[in-house]
Amino acid sequence: MTLVAGDAFVRAFVPSSALGQREAWDGIADLEAKTPEILVLGSSHARTFHVLGQEIEQRTAGATQVVSIPLEMGKVVPYLWLLENRVKPLLDDPGPAGAHRRARLRRFILLTEWWDTCPPEHHYNNLPSRAWALGDFITDVGAHGLTGYNRNYLQHRWQGLWGASVFNRLHTHEDYAAAVHALLGGSSDDEMREETHRWQELVENGASCLGNPTQMDAMAKIVDFARARNLDMTIVLFPRKPGTYTERARRTTMVRMGRLMTGFAAARGVRLIDMTLSSPLTDDDFMADFDHVSVAGNRKFARWALDGDLALLLDTRRPGGETADLR
Repeated sequence: MTLVAGDAFVRAFVPSSALGQREAWDGIADLEAKTPEILVLGSSHARTFHVLGQEIEQRTAGATQVVSIPLEMGKVVPYLWLLENRVKPLLDDPGPAGAHRRARLRRFILLTEWWDTCPPEHHYNNLPSRAWALGDFITDVGAHGLTGYNRNYLQHRWQGLWGASVFNRLHTHEDYAAAVHALLGGSSDDEMREETHRWQELVENGASCLGNPTQMDAMAKIVDFARARNLDMTIVLFPRKPGTYTERARRTTMVRMGRLMTGFAAARGVRLIDMTLSSPLTDDDFMADFDHVSVAGNRKFARWALDGDLALLLDTRRPGGETADLR
């Protein structure tokens, strides 16, 4: 009873719904159920574009549907795997639903940042934990046996059974743990400074790993994926918490990333929108984990983006001028 009461108490002050724990399988489920005009793929920050998609659907009175697929922990190689193994079968389904879904889709957004172009510190554990279907797990176990890698699939599904439980989220979600820690008065000024410094060092060090060939090759294949389906593609560089950018990072990591992606997009005729330093988001618009945008911040970002650089997403005409098929 004490555990249940404690769980309920914490959830009353730090509700799980406020953290927007949308996962890749939620996006895939939406793609199965919807026939969207716009598809978004990115890291956990694509949760912000789920809110932006809701704003688009509201402003267009439902004429434009958006599906946003967030893959926690990011990196371009896992994005490509998700496209080829989970999205492609749905888009290329020869049946009536697949044909209809493919006919309506007209825009594709790759949401990324400097982190995605660096090599992984470990193997891509976000694939079995968040992108695999049951068949992928069975196939891998058949080929390699039960390993630490494919056990990520089982562990994440087990954690999902506990839903919004505080004790589960404390163990599995850094943002939730940070929020509860702050609620209990555990975040001192010294801890905040230490965490800020850790993030600042992370961003500064990113300057040395940008443009990893494996990641950039995967990004080129993602462009080919969109081009093969005649989709108007936009690469969006997502903003991060301003306090994590030092002046050194602004002169190095951010500048180099901007040049890298400008050259990449220009060479392939892809639209690039760099929101890294231009958004109205402040430190207060981010969660306690220094990484994810808050509920209010998501709404703020969506309004700003659709009134500015992403206003093109409100256009119901197909790129090229013709009106979209809204059947």
